This record gives sequence, C-alpha cells and structure tokens, in this order.
Amino acid sequence: MNRAIVSLFFLSLLIIFSDTGWSQTLTLQDAIDIALERSYDSKRLKLELLQAEENLVAAKGRFRTHVDMSLDVPRWQENVTEIMVPGQLPQFNTTGTLRYMGSLDITQPLPTDGRLVLSSRAYHREVSTYLTQANREQKRSEMYTNLTLRYTQPIFAINQLKLGLKNANLSYDRTEQRYKRSQLNVVYLVTQYFFNLYQASRQEQITRDNVEQQTELYELAKKKFNAGLIPEVEALQMEVDLAEAQDELLSAQARTMRMGDAFKQLIGLQLSDSVAIKTDLEREKINVDLQAAIDKAVKYRTEIREAEIDLELAKIAIKEADARSEIRGDLTVFYDLTGISNPNLPFGTPWDELWNSSLDDMERRPNNRGVIFTLSVPIWDWGVNNAEVAAARASMKNDILALEEQEKTIVREVREVVRRLREAENKLDVLTRNQAVAQRAFEISVERFNNGDITSQDLALDRNRFVQAKTLYLNAYIDFKLAIADLKRKTMYDWQHNVSLVDD
Repeated sequence: MNRAIVSLFFLSLLIIFSDTGWSQTLTLQDAIDIALERSYDSKRLKLELLQAEENLVAAKGRFRTHVDMSLDVPRWQENVTEIMVPGQLPQFNTTGTLRYMGSLDITQPLPTDGRLVLSSRAYHREVSTYLTQANREQKRSEMYTNLTLRYTQPIFAINQLKLGLKNANLSYDRTEQRYKRSQLNVVYLVTQYFFNLYQASRQEQITRDNVEQQTELYELAKKKFNAGLIPEVEALQMEVDLAEAQDELLSAQARTMRMGDAFKQLIGLQLSDSVAIKTDLEREKINVDLQAAIDKAVKYRTEIREAEIDLELAKIAIKEADARSEIRGDLTVFYDLTGISNPNLPFGTPWDELWNSSLDDMERRPNNRGVIFTLSVPIWDWGVNNAEVAAARASMKNDILALEEQEKTIVREVREVVRRLREAENKLDVLTRNQAVAQRAFEISVERFNNGDITSQDLALDRNRFVQAKTLYLNAYIDFKLAIADLKRKTMYDWQHNVSLVDD
C-alpha cells in the first residue's frame, strides 16, 4: 500500500513538471490574432515597416536646423620640431601646446538644397618653445575668437534634399503596401495551417471511430464464429481489418502531431505548448459576382500601387543619372569675424583679460568675407553617362511592363479563385448527400450482418465507403474554407461582411 502511494506521488510530480507549456483551445480567429502578434513573419514585417518609417523621419529631419558642438578639454602635446633656417643648418626646438577649445555649428538646410551655417569657435592656448641655441624657453598665453556666417547653394543641379524626401516617402508607401498584403498572406497561411490541423485531427477521429466500429464487429464476428454461424475465414478477415484500422490510426495520430507542430511554429507558439483547435462545420453562403470581384481586386490590391511606386522611383533614377552629365554650379558666400588676443600680454594672463583682448581685436581687425562661384562642366566621359541614362530608361520600361502584367495577373487570379469557390460549393453539396447515403447504407449492412444476410467482406465494403465518404466531405469542406480565405486575400475584400480589408 505504501509503495503504491509513493509511486502515485512521484507520478503526480512527473505530470506537473512535464506539463510546463502553454495550453489552450483556439478558434481560427484566436490563431490569427496570435499570429499577427507573435509569429516570425509578423514580427519581421513590423520591423521592416518601422525601418521605412524611421527612414522617412530622418528624411524629414534633414530639412530642420542641426546643432553640433565639439570640445577639446584639453589638447596637450609636446614634440621636437625641425626648423629650416635659410643659409644655415636646421635647428631643432621643442614646442608645447595646451589648448582648450569649443566650437558650435548651427546649420539650417534650405528648401533650395542650400545651407546656411553659423559657426563660432573659441580657444585658449598656452604655447611654449625651447630654443636650443639660446638655451631658453619662451611662453605665451593667447585667446582666439571666431564667428562665421556661410551660405552655400548648388546651382543648375538636382535638388538632392527634396529628392531624398520623395524617395523616403515612396519607400515608406511601398513598404506599407507590402505590409498590408503580407498581413493578409499571414492570415491566409494561418487559415491554411489551421484547417490542415483540423483536417488531420478530424481524420484521426474518423479513423478512431472506425477502429471502435471494427472492434465491435470483430467481437461480434468472433462470437458468431464460436457459435458456428460464420466460417473461420470471415472471423480472421475481421481480425485483419481491425489490425489495418489500428495501423491507420497510428499514422493519423502521427500526422496530427506533425501538423500541430507546424501550426504552432507558424503562429509563434512554443513546440512544447499544448494546443487544440475548434471550429464548426457551418457553411457560409457567399454570393460573389465575378466582375465585382475583379473590380475590388483592381481597386484594393496593393501590388498595383507598389508597381506604380517602382515606376516613380525609376523616373527619379533617370533624373539622377541625367543630372550627372549636366553643368553644375556651386555658390559660396561667407562673412567672418576673427579676434586674437594681444601677443604682448604676459604668460599666465587670466582668461577674462585674454577674452576681452580678443574681442577688442575683433572690433579693430578687418573682417574676412568672400564670394566663390565654382562651375563644373562635364566634357567627355566615353559615353558612360549616356549608358547610365539608357540603363535607367530600360529599367523604367521594364517597370511599365511589370505594371501591365501585374494587372493581368490579378484579373486571372480572381477568375481562378471565384471558379474554385463555386466548384467547392457544388462539390460540398454533392458530398453532403453522398455522406448521408453512405452512413445509412453502412447502418443497414451492420443489421444485415447481424442477421447473417451478408458476409464480413460485404460489410467491409460498405464500411470503407462510409469512411471514404466522411473523408471526402471533410476534404471538400477544407477546400471550401480555403477558397473563401483565398478570395479575401486575392480581392482584399471581406465578402461575408462587405467591407474592405485595407484602407480606401
């Protein structure tokens, strides 16, 4: 008794600690919700959309003011410097520098692709030089102050700033369109794997029911044989049929496990999780007009918009390639205020005195200013640019062909899926009646076998027809459900609720 209690205790612990996975019964919508949140494909798609969104934010940010600062706190160095003296041998003096410097740049990009930059720089420096021949050291403290306003503007050139923003907008739009389509693909895949698992589990149940029926018939046949009502060969045949049914059940169980693992991986669950699915066998009535389905697909399918974006990007590529062979001008205008402290101030002069001295010098010193205009004229490149432009034009023509072909493909796919849905509906109607007839025929055969009117072989034929009828009906139902899901994906429209699956 004690040994039994101990064994039961350890068995309970084994069950508790082995069942560490997540367990739940899922409907199709539950599985879709989990997949859209946790599956690998959904996470990857969200990251791609985030990447495009951040690139767009960066492109917009390039139009705004940028502020950059750098500091030397400090920069100190001492080294031996070779000094060339005219008519004499070189001299080697030791120089040292201790500098504290700060610079601030405020950059305002302009819509014209130019830049307006306000720069300020100031540093305090202590310099020393050891004169070898004089055997003495010279030192000086100084302050340098500078304020510069600079304007640069490309002329006769393509506006790279606006072009970058347009590219980022188009890329984000294209990624968003792909995200919408890919989400629907995820929904379809989840639906497909869900019903594959449902089909496998239902087939397992059909096989299990068959084993139970075959077991009952085998027990009945064994009793009838023992009573001398049927020959031995029929009892043996029943035993063989039971063994075959049991083998089919093992195969069905293995297939259910394989489908279950694939389903769990797809929606983002752990393989150790325990998942069951549930659905009803109700048939939706969907009235789909072929022309209406084609119109919805042409209106909502994101592939067309993606192809249009590719065409716009191809046109931009042509402009960029063509611009490399055009005349380019660069205009630069600057105004500079500079002040340097009095070099005659003694070493170790306080910073504030050096600062005031540099400001006084800035007021006295003539300001730096200038205008620079650079003109670049491509003359000869051995046809490189012409080839690049021609290649870009060929790419654009290819995108035009792709757009036209995509529209044809969409129409063809919609025609195919509508036909598939109609075929599945008709097939399901036929197999519904066929299953009912096969079930009734099997029930009659069981009664006739009990009465000794037919042999076990005749009964086996009707049993196989019944099993086959249930399997065919199950397969047809799965085809019907997948056809509905595929129709939603191909038209991006929910025909059951009459709503678009994407934003208008």
